[in-house]
Order: sequence, then C-alpha cells, then structure tokens
Amino acid sequence: MKSFCKAICLAAVLSFSCTIQASSLGFGSIIQTGQLLNVELTISGLADGEADSLSTYDLDVLFDSSHLEYLSSSFGDTELGNQLDLFDFGDNFTYSGTTAPGVLNIFEESFDFSEDLNDLQASSFTLVTVGFDILKSNTSQIQFLVNALGDADGNPLAATLNLAVVTTVPVPAAFWMMASGLAVLYRKKAL
Repeated sequence: MKSFCKAICLAAVLSFSCTIQASSLGFGSIIQTGQLLNVELTISGLADGEADSLSTYDLDVLFDSSHLEYLSSSFGDTELGNQLDLFDFGDNFTYSGTTAPGVLNIFEESFDFSEDLNDLQASSFTLVTVGFDILKSNTSQIQFLVNALGDADGNPLAATLNLAVVTTVPVPAAFWMMASGLAVLYRKKAL
C-alpha cells in the first residue's frame, strides 16, 4: 500500500513539474549611440513551427544603477515583429519598470491562441529592447533573473541564462581617439 501511495505521489509531482528546455535566454545586440545604450533580450532554442513556443515571461534584469539609468522598453523583434503578438493586435499585457535601484522587471503575456503560437512563432527572436542612459563610462554586468517562463500550453519552460558585460565609452574620448588614429594614418600615407 505504501509503495502504491508513493507511486501516485511521484506521478503527481512529475505531472506538475514538467518543464521543457528552451535552450537560451540571453542578450542580442548591445549598441551604444552617444549617451544611450540599447540592449536586446533574446530567447533561442524554441521549436520552430510546433509545440514548445513561448507564451509568457516575467524577468528581472539586474544592472549597475550608478552606471546606467533605465529609460524605456520596446517589446518585440525589429525584423520578426512581436512573436508573442503574432497578428499585431496589441492586446498583450506588457509591463516594464524598475522595482528597486538596479532592478528592472519585464513582463509580457500573449493572448494569441496556443495553436497559432506553436505553428507560427520563430525558434529564436528578441523579446524586448531595453534603453538605458549612460551615467558614466564604466564596465559592468547585466544579467537576468527568471521569475516565470511559460509555453503556449501552460507548461513552465526552463532556460539557460547568459549574462552580458557592458563597457561604455565616452563619446568625446572615442571621437578624439578615432581622429588621432586617422591623423597617424594620413601622416604615414603622406610620407
């Protein structure tokens, strides 16, 4: 009788803890333009044209608040569109905002049908692009904490996480370094 109860309990635990592995949550392009820094948060390794698509995520992005200041978030992929809003209805529930110094919470939930997400969602795409103001030139890390990650069928997804090291360069110093390098090249050519 005890072994039967243990088997039932184990089956119940396994059925509720079924997770599907998404290969990676990470960072795409990190682009500095003047005093602005744009960082893409990406997912890859989902099934292409079948089940195991992404339907919801709740992430905390940790950053050095003495180095960077959060400005804005733009949900979706610049080339593929928002892969959690496949028909661009704009009905998704999205949220992005700082919850503490150096902690940015990002949340999105798709209202697309699970069949559409499973059939049409790309296997790799940008979830959101986060904009920061550069407060000072520095090197620091940006990383994820996953609060929730779910597929279109309501199952939790597991993912490996990548961190990014961000080095910002002051624009005037970068300009003068480039100008002096061009001057050296011009002198060598003139000789």
